[in-house]
Amino acid sequence: MNLYKILIISLFLSSFAYSDIRSEFPSYSYVLTEFDLDENFIDNPEFRHFVETNKRAYRKRFIKAVRRGSLIIPTIKEMMYQRDISPLFLYISMIESEFNPKATSRTGAGGLWQFTVNTGTQEFHLKINETIDERYDPIRATDSAIKYLYKINSNLNAWYLTTMAYNCGNGCVNRAIKRAGSRDLGLLISSRNSYIKAETKKYIQKVLLMAMIGENYLFRNDDRLGEMMYQINKDSITPVKVRSGETLVHLSTILNMDSFYLEKINAHLKKGHVPYRQSYMVNIPTSKVPLFYTRYVQNGRLMNRMYSKNNYNFK
Repeated sequence: MNLYKILIISLFLSSFAYSDIRSEFPSYSYVLTEFDLDENFIDNPEFRHFVETNKRAYRKRFIKAVRRGSLIIPTIKEMMYQRDISPLFLYISMIESEFNPKATSRTGAGGLWQFTVNTGTQEFHLKINETIDERYDPIRATDSAIKYLYKINSNLNAWYLTTMAYNCGNGCVNRAIKRAGSRDLGLLISSRNSYIKAETKKYIQKVLLMAMIGENYLFRNDDRLGEMMYQINKDSITPVKVRSGETLVHLSTILNMDSFYLEKINAHLKKGHVPYRQSYMVNIPTSKVPLFYTRYVQNGRLMNRMYSKNNYNFK
């Protein structure tokens, strides 16, 4: 077989592979655009190889994470809509923690967005003491993460670069761009160079693939994973103010719910109760807000103002 025929066959097989990925993940154009990438990045050979190699394992991870994040995912999405940032950035949290509010790393990072103690206290002024660690609060941690993403993007001015910087730092990405002499993602993630560390090359591809898996339901009627996404959008988390020293066990009784789920979305309360000598915000399912108002507030247990439904603004 001569070289010409080999080239023709190679191009044919290559184009078939491209079209297969495009049809399997019709969400690719939307996802890549939201991350400030040209939709033709789907044809990048190394990214295509990453997708083919990891798509099955990542679907399993997606299912596990979505089941765990039944209240968390709608909350993150709503907060991102309110802050005018793409809801696709929730997939950073999925990669970081698989939506486990109690997730910790070997380096001491914690929560949905895996903040270190120094980042949590110095960058975001989160409370961390013997009774509270707000890195594990889904609401406050997400609020901080959104601010952090905006801060990074104000320097890098591209959301795919911002995602990489979330993994390795702003300076790391800027140095990589300088060494490469380019902001092209294909060049930055290429295995033929070492402009940026391998972990970060993989990180951006993880986020993009997970987003493509997660957003497929918008473009495919037969996407079974999408059914999970539709189902979990029925409820979310709302912060409400309770009296000083209030316990999660007592609150779960009032709300007629299992204390396990209340503790899960209030993992920042280390000892199962809010601080003494001050009122404090506790997260409850949004569907339980009317019951909370009837049984807790109107019964005179708390006369202070309660946050309105899904108002996630913090001073």
